[in-house]
Amino acid sequence: MEASTSNGPDDVKTFRGRSLEELLPQIRAELGPDAIVLRRREGRDKKAGGFFQRPFVEVDARAPHADERPLEIRSDRATAEGLSSPAVQALFEQATPFADALAAAARDTRIEDDTFSASFSPDTSGFSALPQEPEPETPRRMRDRSVPEPPSRPAGLYGPQPNVSAIEDAAPKPPAPEPDAAPEPEAVTPPPAPPVVEEPPLAPPPTRSVSEPDPEPELVEEPAAPEAVAGLDIPAAPAPAGRPSGVPRPPSADAAEERLIAGGISAALAADVVGEAVVHALPFSAPRNMKRLVRAAFARRIPTPTSLGPGSRTIAIVGGGGAGKSSAIAHLAATYAAAGAEVAVIELRGNGSLAHRLQPLGVGVISASGAEQAIERLGAREPLITLIDTPATGPSAKAADVKALAVDLKALGAEVHMALPATISAAAAGEVAAALAPLNPSHVALTHTDETSRPGAPLELALAAGRPVSYVCSREGASPADPAALAAQLLP
Repeated sequence: MEASTSNGPDDVKTFRGRSLEELLPQIRAELGPDAIVLRRREGRDKKAGGFFQRPFVEVDARAPHADERPLEIRSDRATAEGLSSPAVQALFEQATPFADALAAAARDTRIEDDTFSASFSPDTSGFSALPQEPEPETPRRMRDRSVPEPPSRPAGLYGPQPNVSAIEDAAPKPPAPEPDAAPEPEAVTPPPAPPVVEEPPLAPPPTRSVSEPDPEPELVEEPAAPEAVAGLDIPAAPAPAGRPSGVPRPPSADAAEERLIAGGISAALAADVVGEAVVHALPFSAPRNMKRLVRAAFARRIPTPTSLGPGSRTIAIVGGGGAGKSSAIAHLAATYAAAGAEVAVIELRGNGSLAHRLQPLGVGVISASGAEQAIERLGAREPLITLIDTPATGPSAKAADVKALAVDLKALGAEVHMALPATISAAAAGEVAAALAPLNPSHVALTHTDETSRPGAPLELALAAGRPVSYVCSREGASPADPAALAAQLLP
């Protein structure tokens, strides 16, 4: 341990040792018991390398200045005033004989019992509770039998207690209040008697014949629960949970929640996603990564297709007019054909516009009025991917047309992908889902993604219905859905 003095004006000394307990005695010895510690540092000795480095503690301290020394607290005046009070004086008078007896016992340990009794007090009834042997009557006994003894008081832990009555007599008493003159009694008028109300005679209970049936109890109608969309089973949005008190919520979490709501996500789902990120992801990261944690939490909730396998597939894309289903069919066919796969495209009850787009790419289009004609024209071909473009079907479509389309798609064995534009609102998306429910859509294809940065409504519909998002389509092309990319588009 070593000490060195700095060149500062405050006479600061630096003490260095293995621990603070080792330095404190030296600090007190050199700077006094009132020394002031200014700073403490810990480190390792760099003279020894690697594992053999020893820890050390450095403490900067200085002696206190004249204006920093503690003041002594004195209350002589209060002590004198307290000792001069009548109550304290009465206590001294009662305790003095007992103190004298203790002093005498300390000077002479062989003092006799009767001498102790004579020097103590005329009142020894306080020791009556202790077992005592009978004392022989001797002339030396100093108790006067002619004087009546005062009433006995219970003995305390260290002998007779002070005379409480003497203390109470010495204490100042408040003046007795003067009795008030008795007020003259006022004439009290008796309250009027309550009117007597004659009760009507009780009517006899109604008689009921044996053959009359018992009245049925009234049924209280309960509010009906919100019905789910037929065929999709879309549950209600989760109720926003209370903010947890255990994990602090950073301001960046509120900003991320507001951005999700602005992107088309409902307030309940946004609060649930951000709450999940705060409670279960933020403890493993830092608040500066809040946006990334919210993206990951939302991406985990977006369902996507799994276990497709290498076999052939038949995909039908359904939707209303202008939903982008024909463009999605064209992009998917062109992509598979460019990769060398055999592709078959069926246009059900179409106008031939899809053939003009795909024939230059070497992809043939089969036009058919129904499933039976499509199967006949497809013949013995076994393409890797069969894409079916369907007529426009939406909320304004006739129920018979929707039913006929459902029969055709079932006969063709197709996966039904519902095309939802990224620009659609939550209410409109719900109407489309309800209109296409008879087709039993199994996937959601997100279209027109290049026309907005807020695809929250269709994503929430797919999430609530449990339908995987299969493809993301734009004007430039189509690709399989990537939950991370969709979450980044919602929360850039």
